[in-house]
Amino acid sequence: MDTKIGILLPKSDMFPTLARDFLNGFNLSFKASGMAHNIPKLIVDGIGNAAGDIPLRSAEKMILQENVDLTLAFCGFSKLEELSTFFDSYKKPLIHLDLGGNVLKQVHKSPYILHHSLNLCNSAYAAGKYAADQFGKKGALTASFYDGGYHLSFSFVKGYTDNGGEIIYNYVGPMDYKTEDFTSMIRGLEENQPDVVFTLFSYKEGAKVCKILADASMTGMQFVSIPLMTDEYYNLENYGLENIISVASWSFDDEYSEMQHFLGIYRKLYAESPNIFGLIGYEVGMLIIKCLQDKQKIPADIGAYFKNLSINTPRGVLAFTDYFESHIPILKVRRFQYNQTGYHNTVIDRIEADDLEQLYQALEELPYSGWLNPYICT
Repeated sequence: MDTKIGILLPKSDMFPTLARDFLNGFNLSFKASGMAHNIPKLIVDGIGNAAGDIPLRSAEKMILQENVDLTLAFCGFSKLEELSTFFDSYKKPLIHLDLGGNVLKQVHKSPYILHHSLNLCNSAYAAGKYAADQFGKKGALTASFYDGGYHLSFSFVKGYTDNGGEIIYNYVGPMDYKTEDFTSMIRGLEENQPDVVFTLFSYKEGAKVCKILADASMTGMQFVSIPLMTDEYYNLENYGLENIISVASWSFDDEYSEMQHFLGIYRKLYAESPNIFGLIGYEVGMLIIKCLQDKQKIPADIGAYFKNLSINTPRGVLAFTDYFESHIPILKVRRFQYNQTGYHNTVIDRIEADDLEQLYQALEELPYSGWLNPYICT
């Protein structure tokens, strides 16, 4: 009998082809592994911005009507506990997908659920720690009204202050960033002269902030950004801003052989470069292939099944925490720089990411913010 998989995919203004990109990466993993004839039957459902009751209703349909062997789903953290309880009660496997803008809690832990993300909060904590060690102990935190509404700000600050840093200036952008000139942010940075500036912006607002910082002759300051601020997918023009780094679990400029292999076969098949959702789709396909090769089926307790396993992926060796969440033990420090072909996130250093369990504990009692959609599905 063919394996049947339900996939709940959101929309995103930042990544308008998110669903296609994820499916491209997913299908590519089977073709690259010589299992093109064994691609599971996919039942795909659009779930808007993955907030509210839509993911849960769609998941119920996948289990009760479609009788799928596995469900893949994005879901806002305000509803993730309900989704986790549903799959835990039915003892059906779920791979919960996310970029990692929020940290999991104990209520999300189930042997039937595998959490797969890009671990943005973990890399934000590591970035704060790296900044304190490398750039100085006086920091500024500048954040978008939107990007700052998850656990990313807390993770940056905790990593920085846990290692001797102090935040001496804060700036939070307005909801209407389109009419904001960021004059007060520039003035605050000039007056306080921090050693390092954490920048939590993305997409069009991130591009605007990069231009304003460059125009204000802030090129001498050291900036540490979230990875989506420097994403090469939509940063197409040269802002003229230097001294920006980010810490992430991936880099499409990484010379690591698995990443180069993935880039080569993706470009050959689809005639374009992958983005992060193509990468996530590819890795999820690798997880499923591992199950089918070893077990000839999808195990119901998919979280527990992967707990003590590791898989070599384009990002590196994928391991799993006690919360059944995937993570990359070695993170990349990336310099954002422009050359003749566009922006790149060049790997300049690698650091250990051994603090995820600490983040679980630190954020267990901290409520999720008011944002209902997962980062960054809007």
